[in-house]
Amino acid sequence: MKQNNEVSTQLKVHVGFGFHVNCYHSYRGDTPDKYGFGGDIRIIRHIIETLDNWNKKGVAVKGTWDFENAYSIEKILPKYAPDIIENVKRRQNENGDENILMGYNNGAMSAMTEKEFLASINMAITNDKKSGLKDVFGDCEMIIRPQEVMFTPAQTSLYRKAGVKALCLYYSCVPFDAFRTLIPQLDDEKAFNPLTYVYKDDDIIIMPTYSQSDLMDCGGLRKLVTSLHQKQINKEINNDVFIFINMDADSFLWEKLSLPNFITKRPNMGGLNGLIEEVYDLDYVTFNTVGKYLNNHQPLEKITFGQDTADGNFNGYSSWAEKPFNRKIWTRIERARTVARVNKEKESKETFENRIRLLSTTHFGLASPVLNITREKSALSLSENLITTKEESSKKDLTLKSHKPQKIFAVQLAIEQGFCNDISKLKINIEGAKSVAAIPMYYYDAGSVKSIFLICKFNKKIKECQVKFSFIENERSENIIPLNSFGTNNLKLEQDEKTGFPVFTNHKDMEIKTEGYIVYKNKKVRFEKPNVKNIQIGKSGNGWSFYGDIHLPKEQTAGFYRYNFFMIEGIDLLFLDSEIQYPYTTETDQISSQASNLGRYSDNKWVEVSPFAFTLKTNENTNIVKRDFTGNMSAYSVSDFGKAFKENECVDVFNHQLTGGILCVGDNKNSFAIAHSRNVLGSMAHCPMRLRKHDEVKYLSMNPFGTYFGKQRYFPTKSNGVVVELYDATMPQAQSLAPAYNGAYEHSIQALSFVEGELSGETKEFLEAIADGVIVEGGTHIHAFNEDNVQCNN
Repeated sequence: MKQNNEVSTQLKVHVGFGFHVNCYHSYRGDTPDKYGFGGDIRIIRHIIETLDNWNKKGVAVKGTWDFENAYSIEKILPKYAPDIIENVKRRQNENGDENILMGYNNGAMSAMTEKEFLASINMAITNDKKSGLKDVFGDCEMIIRPQEVMFTPAQTSLYRKAGVKALCLYYSCVPFDAFRTLIPQLDDEKAFNPLTYVYKDDDIIIMPTYSQSDLMDCGGLRKLVTSLHQKQINKEINNDVFIFINMDADSFLWEKLSLPNFITKRPNMGGLNGLIEEVYDLDYVTFNTVGKYLNNHQPLEKITFGQDTADGNFNGYSSWAEKPFNRKIWTRIERARTVARVNKEKESKETFENRIRLLSTTHFGLASPVLNITREKSALSLSENLITTKEESSKKDLTLKSHKPQKIFAVQLAIEQGFCNDISKLKINIEGAKSVAAIPMYYYDAGSVKSIFLICKFNKKIKECQVKFSFIENERSENIIPLNSFGTNNLKLEQDEKTGFPVFTNHKDMEIKTEGYIVYKNKKVRFEKPNVKNIQIGKSGNGWSFYGDIHLPKEQTAGFYRYNFFMIEGIDLLFLDSEIQYPYTTETDQISSQASNLGRYSDNKWVEVSPFAFTLKTNENTNIVKRDFTGNMSAYSVSDFGKAFKENECVDVFNHQLTGGILCVGDNKNSFAIAHSRNVLGSMAHCPMRLRKHDEVKYLSMNPFGTYFGKQRYFPTKSNGVVVELYDATMPQAQSLAPAYNGAYEHSIQALSFVEGELSGETKEFLEAIADGVIVEGGTHIHAFNEDNVQCNN
């Protein structure tokens, strides 16, 4: 007994409260009331008052604050609540509170380029607007709680480069999580202590982070604390533990809930005051901050995972990447990045900082199914003037420039009305090009070609080429390849006899089936069986078109789809020009909740959208290889979900794959690769996926530019899953994103290939060239295309 008492006095249960301050919301506007950031100000003041009151009673409770700089510190708080800044500063100096980083612009850190990433961290520390944490509070810990806990493995070394020593990522029992379902279950000693995350030759500390949902799952903070301490007494835990509770500072859970007293006395119902009251009298509890705990406690375990993390719905990037509006804004970002890459980042400071601000996650989600109308307007305004480079004289020949020497140039171009009435007669002259092709993307109402996608291939790598256009007087004969023998050296296209949709095969018996559908009123409504015809390609190349109508019950207007597949001599890729006009149905469902006021209506009968999904068999060695926006390739196994928890062998929805233009799925012998032209239609994470099992065979479905919906994945809980069910029922982001597609239009260019072995060599270089694009200078009748390839009904 004496020994147990010694353990209890030596080992402590540390409790920390983290307040995530971001007054710039995707689901509310920019007014100081309940429709904007009024709730933030009220609740943050309540938090400060609560902490102060307990400090006056002699209880040394303290807070860990992570402030967003660009909007909250620079604009909103100085004008509407300067007392908050002054009081946090005071508490840091007098009561032991600390400030950690979030990122300057509450940005999508994991989806940034290296320059954007480092700037977002450095500007969060100090900047010329004096809104950095050191500028405002005098000091900060080099610990980051990245906005929406977005993290990609290859940025481990960049965090080190920026001087960041640790990350706070959720290890939660609800889908508001980062990595709980990606690794085998940690025991309590490790789950409440720092971990060493290892990626290749780099590593960084991760502090597992929790929310009030986790406390609810455990029956309350006191029950969790006493349970952990009992394990310390029993020597099941031989170290201190740290319960770091971090949540948005505007969360209603920091306040006492407006419920009858007999309910609010229950655990978790009394807000921050109630949480402190639950445990302040326990002599083995000490209140702490992340930085102070890490200064005295070493990581207890090494972990690794290859997934890109985020705390959106379904534990990934769905909330920020799968709405058509997301892709409109992201494509504008990609075009600005392309200009910056080619011009060696020679862009004005103002342009670059506007892009940093635009990269705020608030301009993409978390709201579902669409953003608040005010936020959409902000994103559109910021994105309209991102590209500031001026075209040279319009009399100059059109010039294409890439950021590095390459053999393939690919770009969307605009054509003046009436200049090209017949793509087959358009002559394209590019000196040194081995093969050239152009496919029409748009037509004017009068019938002439409005836009083309141009691809040219050279025998040697170059960085620049000039393009001249003229017309062939005599009609050209077409080389039509029968559909049953259409394809590249390693990919053949066939037609499914039943559905009429394409099927892709290779010589190693890998087969990929495709489909297009909308789940409406919980019924799967397939796109109509396609018509198929041969299509003309400008200059060289040949192709086939699959096209048809899209209908929904009681639609106001019908939709259509068109998949143009084409090949080009000397490039062993199959190109897909995809155009989707979704039908429109009446919108009568108001989008609002206690936390959400989006200012528009929707049709919530839309559940799932699949414009053109690929399904293939998987095995234990199937990996998902993806390229992030710094150009690094990383991978994870689809079996990781089942290895972490057997219940997750099948997953309705997952989107842990940032897609900087390239995605590859398969094993070390045989893979299927997709590249999408980021300047035509880009996305933070363009391809959600799902895992299914039929007759003991596992299948993976890939849904480029679509959105899946279904059950949340399994989480280990102490409440038999009740808290996960509560999340589904109450969280506004837990709803389907499919209503955002109602009446929308999207046009994309993708390149498809089967790959033997690892994605490398010329195939990888070709896919990168398609994905990254080039910039356009000059041109008269044919010039740069600057319009959007996505239109949103709302």
